[in-house]
Amino acid sequence: MKRKFLFLLFFPVILGSCSVQQQIQLNSNGSGRVTGRIMLEDFYLSTLQDLTDLSSPSEGGLSPMDPDSIAVELRKNPYFANVVVSSPGEGLYQGGLNFRGIEELFYHRDGTAGSIALFEENSRDSTLSIRINQDNFSELFRLFPVLQDPGFQYFLPEKTISRMEYIDMLQFLFEDRFSGNQQDLKTRIERASLSLSLLTSGDITSHTGGTLSGARLWEVEVPLLDLLLHDRELFYSVTFKK
Repeated sequence: MKRKFLFLLFFPVILGSCSVQQQIQLNSNGSGRVTGRIMLEDFYLSTLQDLTDLSSPSEGGLSPMDPDSIAVELRKNPYFANVVVSSPGEGLYQGGLNFRGIEELFYHRDGTAGSIALFEENSRDSTLSIRINQDNFSELFRLFPVLQDPGFQYFLPEKTISRMEYIDMLQFLFEDRFSGNQQDLKTRIERASLSLSLLTSGDITSHTGGTLSGARLWEVEVPLLDLLLHDRELFYSVTFKK
């Protein structure tokens, strides 16, 4: 069965990658480029190999985690352009892609927009709003299609699971492959977050959530457990001059 696979540049922090650097350059008309660099830890890679077949050769003799395979899948998306993916070393991925409108990252197959990202503009400024809740969480699957892979269902919480039960579940999945003690692993799970840097084409005038690190640089840290459990709405917004 033909599958869609992950955008490694943005997704693996959800499952505990070691180092993630990602940035979106956003223009006043909503177009831009997203770039990223990810270094995956050994325990994360070995868990993937044990629970999924993502490291096994498929079409063309390449595994789904091969950078060429990832790039091919991304280029099938009509809303992405100038896709570049490389892997300079084992567990290291980097690259980027262009988009015509940031809302397109969450488009349905029929071309209609989802509700996670909303971009608005007028004659003076532009505003990006990001809203994640129980109703639209599944839209993340469109940007990160690896979530549809059966192997990754091991990592996702059931709707009725509590926060502590989910932490225990993740500890169980990683404990045999994690070299540190269990308290260290639990702490890393509890403190894990999805980092995003947004570089705007004009000066930022206001924002909700996140922090300003410069006149045009907005940085957001989304708590991992809050994102995956989505038991409360997450909302972030930034407005910048044209």
